Amino acid sequence: MAKSSLQAEQRKAQIRALWCEWDPIGVLDDPDWPRDEYDDYLQPTLQLLESGAGVSAIAQYLNSIVGESLALGETGVISTQPILFASRLRDWYDANWGQASAVQKRKKG
Repeated sequence: MAKSSLQAEQRKAQIRALWCEWDPIGVLDDPDWPRDEYDDYLQPTLQLLESGAGVSAIAQYLNSIVGESLALGETGVISTQPILFASRLRDWYDANWGQASAVQKRKKG
C-alpha cells in the first residue's frame, strides 16, 4: 500500500474517532449503533482542514450540519458547541497532518 493511501486511511480513522467522540446526536453511547454514523461528513471536513480553513469556517460548516442536516436546530447548535469541536479539529489536523500535507503539496507543485 502506498504511503499516501495509508496516510489517507489513518486520517479517515482518526477524524471518524473525533466525530464519534463529539457525537452531536448522542447515539454512540449505544455499543450496537454503527460507528459510521457521521461518515458522510468526514471527507468535507478533511477538505476544509486540508485547504487551511480557519476555526470560524469549520464551525460554520458544523453549524449547518447540526442545525440543518441533523435537524437539531438552533438549540442543537448551542448544546453541541461546534466552535469547540472546530477548534479541536483544526488543532488535531495541524499537529498530526499539517506538515505532511504541506510536503505532499510541494511534491505535486
